[in-house]
Amino acid sequence: MAYSHPPGILVLPLTASQLSVPIPGNITQMTYLNTLHLEHNQLSGEIPWEFNRLFGLTSFSVADNLLSGPIPSQLQKFWPSGFAGNEGLCGAPLLNNCPKKRKRIRIRIRRLRLHRINDASIIGAAVGFVVGFVVAFYFPHWFVFSRRLHPYIFRI
Repeated sequence: MAYSHPPGILVLPLTASQLSVPIPGNITQMTYLNTLHLEHNQLSGEIPWEFNRLFGLTSFSVADNLLSGPIPSQLQKFWPSGFAGNEGLCGAPLLNNCPKKRKRIRIRIRRLRLHRINDASIIGAAVGFVVGFVVAFYFPHWFVFSRRLHPYIFRI
């Protein structure tokens, strides 16, 4: 009985194919893929984390591209030469460690459009302050809502 391979692509050589896109994550749908060579292209971005699902890979290379970011754990078993020439790649099996990610806190500040302050608005604010102070001084029981503090209110 002859051994037959399961259906699917076993070898995907795309060396020097002049690819200049990010590596598509749907390559991982090729479950029987055992050789993937993408070196000498202009691939950019990160190596997709979906590559951790490619348990059957026995040969892998993305050397001499424009890749960056950490190398997925399933690919860390391959030789460093398969990742060479990608200045942005980091982590095992390369010697450079990945920088720790910092949490970026974005604060959105809404810009308020302030209208020009003129004499009328200054006079209105001053009159409102004086009226509010006089009313609170002569009728403090209107502004003290706690019944326990009412005995301490004295009338003038």
